[in-house]
Amino acid sequence: MKNADEDALFELAQLENDQIDLAKGALLIAKDAYADLDIEVYLQRLNQMAEELQAEMGREADTSDQINHLNRYLFEAQGFAGSSQAHYYDARNSYLNEVLERKIGIPITLSIVYMEIGKRIGLPLVGVGFPGHFIVKHKDLEAVIDPFEGGQILSDEDLSDRLTQIFRESVPMHPRFLQAVTNKEILARMLRNLKQIYFREEEYEKAVRAAERITWLDPQAAQDYRDLGYLYYQVNAYAKSLASFNTYLRLSDDPPDREEIARNIRILTQQIANLN
Repeated sequence: MKNADEDALFELAQLENDQIDLAKGALLIAKDAYADLDIEVYLQRLNQMAEELQAEMGREADTSDQINHLNRYLFEAQGFAGSSQAHYYDARNSYLNEVLERKIGIPITLSIVYMEIGKRIGLPLVGVGFPGHFIVKHKDLEAVIDPFEGGQILSDEDLSDRLTQIFRESVPMHPRFLQAVTNKEILARMLRNLKQIYFREEEYEKAVRAAERITWLDPQAAQDYRDLGYLYYQVNAYAKSLASFNTYLRLSDDPPDREEIARNIRILTQQIANLN
């Protein structure tokens, strides 16, 4: 049975993308780790930051001025910054309340802060799942921005260099690399980060909760059901593990690990029969 906060996130996941409040969704994710978190306090903080920025730059600023003011406000005046590599996988970097408190984050959480402040000052920004590194872009212009690097405006050459670093070979730029992602996709990506962090730390119950929530937001993503199957097995939830593996095969189109998953299904079926 879901608790009230889980119900709220589940209900949010049922909405259409254009109805989803990204900041609220991110804070509902954080509520799982911070039971006493007051979501309205942090939404109001974002409002207040946007009001301060708006007062500073006035109403007549054009798009370029808005971006420059936003960069100065967040990364100079407020001191937001990307996490060091040593602490990059600290779970706090993936929780929006902690990012707003500590002013340290990873690309996706700093991008959420950037987009949410931008939205409140009338700057239409969208998230971009660039390979290996989450960034943002202006909805109508060509400006591509990296909040993890202090709001750096990325040129075509910068983007090509990053692709080379990620793939370790020259890779041609493709329009899909700069395709805007939906709010549901952003929230699911946050949860995937948390799932990996908690799996690495062998906190399997927390990893399971993150993985379950991913399926609420992205119910057709086969790979997530595969991961959930293995996680359920780690916590001895054999019936749920079996159901997840079956869903993975149903959603997949001839997956390369079909035989491995089929073997897992046979083992789980036998284990469940023995328990009964």
